[in-house]
Amino acid sequence: MPVFMIAMANIRKKKGVAVSMGVLILLSVAIFNVGLTLLAGINHFYDMENDRLGGAHYMVRFTGNEYREEYLDFFLQDPRVETAETDEFVMMDMASFPEGGVISANFLNMDRSRKIGGYFVAEQTEVPEDEAVYIPVFMKDMGYGLGDELILNYNKKDYHFRIAGFTQSTWLHSSVSSMVNFYMPEKAYEKLYEQQGGGYMLLVRVKDQADLKGLIADFKKNTDVNIEAISMDAKAMEITIDDMRNGTTMVVTIISVVLFVFSFLMVIVAVIVMKFRISNHIDSQMRSIGALGAVGYTGRQIRWSVVLEFIIIGMIGTVLGIALSYGIIAALGGLITSSVGVTWRSGGHIGFDILSAAFIMAVVVLVAWRSAAAAARILPVEALRGGIKSHSFKKEHFPLERTRGSLSMALGLKSMAFNRKMYFMVGIIFAGIAFASAFSIITWWNMGINDDLVLKMTGYEISDIMVYKAPHEDYEELTEKIGAMEGVRKVSLYEMESLSVEGELLSCYVSDDFGKLEMVEVYEGDFPEYDNEIVVTGLLARSWGKKIGDTITVSSNGASAEYVICGLTQTMNNFGRICFMHETGLLRVEPYYEKNSIQVYLEPGLDIDTFIGAMEQSFRVLSPSVSPGNTGADMNSNTDNSTDSGTNAGTDAGTDSGASMDTGTKKQEALAAAKRKAEEKLAALISMYGVDSAQYALMVDGEVVLSGDTNDYEIDRIENNRRLFVSNVDSIADSTRMMAALIITGTVLLVVLVLYMVIKSMLTRRRGEFGIYKALGYTDRQLMEQIAISFLPASVGGTLAGSLAACLSVNRMASLLFEQLGISEMNFVVEPWLILLMAFALVVFAFAVSMVLAGKIRGITVYGLLTEE
Repeated sequence: MPVFMIAMANIRKKKGVAVSMGVLILLSVAIFNVGLTLLAGINHFYDMENDRLGGAHYMVRFTGNEYREEYLDFFLQDPRVETAETDEFVMMDMASFPEGGVISANFLNMDRSRKIGGYFVAEQTEVPEDEAVYIPVFMKDMGYGLGDELILNYNKKDYHFRIAGFTQSTWLHSSVSSMVNFYMPEKAYEKLYEQQGGGYMLLVRVKDQADLKGLIADFKKNTDVNIEAISMDAKAMEITIDDMRNGTTMVVTIISVVLFVFSFLMVIVAVIVMKFRISNHIDSQMRSIGALGAVGYTGRQIRWSVVLEFIIIGMIGTVLGIALSYGIIAALGGLITSSVGVTWRSGGHIGFDILSAAFIMAVVVLVAWRSAAAAARILPVEALRGGIKSHSFKKEHFPLERTRGSLSMALGLKSMAFNRKMYFMVGIIFAGIAFASAFSIITWWNMGINDDLVLKMTGYEISDIMVYKAPHEDYEELTEKIGAMEGVRKVSLYEMESLSVEGELLSCYVSDDFGKLEMVEVYEGDFPEYDNEIVVTGLLARSWGKKIGDTITVSSNGASAEYVICGLTQTMNNFGRICFMHETGLLRVEPYYEKNSIQVYLEPGLDIDTFIGAMEQSFRVLSPSVSPGNTGADMNSNTDNSTDSGTNAGTDAGTDSGASMDTGTKKQEALAAAKRKAEEKLAALISMYGVDSAQYALMVDGEVVLSGDTNDYEIDRIENNRRLFVSNVDSIADSTRMMAALIITGTVLLVVLVLYMVIKSMLTRRRGEFGIYKALGYTDRQLMEQIAISFLPASVGGTLAGSLAACLSVNRMASLLFEQLGISEMNFVVEPWLILLMAFALVVFAFAVSMVLAGKIRGITVYGLLTEE
């Protein structure tokens, strides 16, 4: 009890320092607990929500005529399967928003009864049922609200919907996913289905997720299903729950890791400050400690009186820090919902709270116990002499008569030299603070401001224009014509196929000359030039135990060949499961491969949309951007969904004009309108159903008055490639901005807290010295400057050291951070002026804070010292 009373007396005597120390521990616990809770709990949260909503464990999306009933039968008959079903949907791959950005939209009938649901309506409002659509909750961040209009452009037509509500789901509801599920009432769904036709989703839930990998392997082995790698134009693609979990929790995981690491920095700062605080306490209370020993207190009791003080402060800070962590996680709720697709509903996380509290308190007790050992060894006679055991003749640093500059500066430097351990501690703290700040600012600059690096990480080659040739057009001839157009800088081939590499399904990007590409890079080795070379991601190479020069097996449709790894790349595309191959190399395993798209790069300054208009005037385009007289916004138009898989699929655009033409002009207008309608149908047949070619004929009174053939077209469609990718990386940019904001805020608080405790202790310990300076005529301003200047070398040196360390290690640390996403070697651009500006701001801020805190020196007076006030 006496020991407890001594500890409480020490706390009451220095309440400001105790509060500052408590706040530092509070922040350390809060950030540590947030990072630990999210990092360790986000995957469990995802699985828990997926089970609660009855979401799938495995999905195969079929388009065109790829689906077979036998696929569903396979799963229904397997004892490892809990349930399986097929769900029909309307697909809009590569649908774009008016403001830019592309999405692969799956529209589902929400009135259909399902065994595997996986979603729920979070908010809704009343809108016309035939226009209603329920969109993922993350689209709130895009500015959409209840009742707003949603416009999607698909196949050169605008489709208008009215937002009836927001849905949440663990499947295809993430801001980081390019494929998204939309839900519609049956009336709106049927109207859209009449225009677009549909595909099928095969959904499977297993009894034990450990059986999923073997189940999928058996499905592919025992059926004729032809699964392709994930892409916008895959006819049959699969997604497992592991893919969904890894992708949707990516942003939260990155932020959690950064916060977790930053919390360790705060713990280290707390440890250093605690050691300094205890050392300063022992120095300033030397006579009091000696008196305790003289009246009979043992060294152990004296030691515990010091330790108990920090245990009390630590316990209060820890409890408040745990409470604060709940508030921080709640503040991050929007990011979690946007990324994962469902609202964070963890409730209490007592296990993580206890672990965080135990860790921090263990550090506090250990450091306090070891640092307080000096108090137990002080003898009463030594304490009465102020701790001096014998005479000490130390070198005098910065003698006043020989030090240039102002007297305040000379005294500040002299104080720094005498108390070099304290200033070294401050320098170490500033180094850590500067390191964290520089790391966050470099990350923010490369991923939050300039999105070029993020776009490169996606693995996409973003040219100005993408041209898709018509089925029967000669690719080389069309490429030559486009390349010869005035304003075209260059053209290249870059498109995707699906291949099995070392038994894994990969997205294989093919080019005839990788040297023409501007966004895709290798970080080691070279791109393929010969038919036996291949580039894979570093992530895959490590998982296979391969390196450059090793051979791997590539298979496709029963054909296999050996390839040499000539380079390593990195990408988040398809979770790092991609490869690159020369066109001649692909022909070894896919001899019937045909090139279909052309990347077009324009001269700087040219308007892309204007150039597309010029191209559509120069070439015969099946799906032009804007047809005269066609707004493309009518959802009520009836589209004939009949198809023919033969080479010549006939499409009758009409059997009767339905009215006599009064004039030749009216007749020509009617024929032009009929031609536009027929071309729209032909475009839908070719782009959606895999039809090779189609013909149409318009008959009036049994006479053919208008006819056409898709073989006459040179180009299927032309896309503004820049606009399609304009908003696809916003979620990553937002997360880096939030991460930078959190670290900068923590940095500001650390600087204030550390300087407050150090300066407060300095004023207490050197109270008599400053009183003597005042008696000699020094003003408060001069003494404040002396104190602030004494911290400059430590703050400048520590800031420069920490900034330099961050610049040298940021790419390595970021590579480790993004490694699970497929990035092996990050290439952040370090802007020296930005780091110098950050360092300058940090030093100036520290100096300003020091001046403000040193203002308490005004309370020290000569009269007060003489009267022992």
